[in-house]
Amino acid sequence: MRIAHLAAGAGGMYCGACARDTMLARGLMARGHDVQIIPLYTPLRFDGSEPLPTSRIFLGGVNAYLEQYVPVWRYLPRSIRRALDHPRLLEWVSRFAVSTRAGDLGPMIVSVLRGMGGNHAGVFGELMDYLHAMARPDLVSITNSLLTGVAPEIKRRMGTPIVCGLQGEDTFVNSAPEPFRSQAIEQMRKNAQAVDMFLSPGEAYAATMADFLGVPRERVRVTRVGVDAQAFRADARTRPFPFTVGFLSVITPLKGLDILVDALLRLHQRGRELELAIAGKVLDRSYWLSLVRRLDDAGLADRMRYAGEVTFAQKVRFLHGCSAFCMPSRQPETRAVAALEAQAAGLPVVVPNAGIFPEMLALTQGGVLFEPGNSESLADAIERLMEDPEATLRIGEAAAAGVSLHFRPERLTEETLEAIRDVLGSRV
Repeated sequence: MRIAHLAAGAGGMYCGACARDTMLARGLMARGHDVQIIPLYTPLRFDGSEPLPTSRIFLGGVNAYLEQYVPVWRYLPRSIRRALDHPRLLEWVSRFAVSTRAGDLGPMIVSVLRGMGGNHAGVFGELMDYLHAMARPDLVSITNSLLTGVAPEIKRRMGTPIVCGLQGEDTFVNSAPEPFRSQAIEQMRKNAQAVDMFLSPGEAYAATMADFLGVPRERVRVTRVGVDAQAFRADARTRPFPFTVGFLSVITPLKGLDILVDALLRLHQRGRELELAIAGKVLDRSYWLSLVRRLDDAGLADRMRYAGEVTFAQKVRFLHGCSAFCMPSRQPETRAVAALEAQAAGLPVVVPNAGIFPEMLALTQGGVLFEPGNSESLADAIERLMEDPEATLRIGEAAAAGVSLHFRPERLTEETLEAIRDVLGSRV
């Protein structure tokens, strides 16, 4: 089977969707299928293994912006526009300005969703020409529903079956101001009619997105995230002293690091000794500096270690240096790959009772839930782990076993192939 997969880069940052896409591509290729990844916006980041072969970048981030806001740019020769899609240029630009806020991108979101009817029709035409030149793939896979602007044209021009991942787009679109929010939802629902099957990382989210996109629930299949548990497993678990809570994510208010800092301050007032280990790219510098100042004002600056952005090997070492892991997001998480990786490393996770987390922990038994956005509830949950080291160790062991059982890469491949067979029938 020949598969063309449209994947969105994340500006060189670690991206759970990118990790899922590349893991799935490797799994499908290992079973003899021909998979080509077509990156959109920016180059993809490949963690932990050799890069996969990809096509050139389409809808490069710089070009996408200029085509939206500088109309004359759309009419320049293709050779000039393509020069701005060079991977090194896009990687360099992404170091300085990465806007992922729907409020900033509303007009461009709607344009991309409109596909051949939007401001980016030229580049979508180039993408269609490329797909057609691939000898008509048996299946087109799209990483998320924000990129379904191309789906109606694929159906019209090629008639190729389409599957599409679901990665939290509803939260992103709902944060856009009007009229862009309503326009985006309306266009996503139109595009959804051209998609044969949607793939959700969880049961609850499948129901949410079926309603959001206006499609029958049976057209949304659950394909859980996969994690290479063996790559994260520690040979022998040692207990860091003092108790260390890890946080690994981009640093923005939505990811809730301030809630964890609040919990640290509360635990300090209770006489508990612990540290925070933090890693990830700072996307909101003023927010980050405000947290550093809070800890400094409380005399706890030495209780926080910041590792910055980390490579795959550094990430594994970072997790092995923690006692527990926290992902205190304000927005409901739909994949939470970092929480799965932490559990694979044998760490109990402390996560909000929202999004994918209740479903995840019901499978792994690898952590505790706290009331979303409530730093006192988070402090209580961490304190319970600190008070019972043996129970904490058992939860960590259950976490690693649960990830190995329920979130295997092979299971992701199997579930995805089952969904594809239902779409293609006897052609697989």
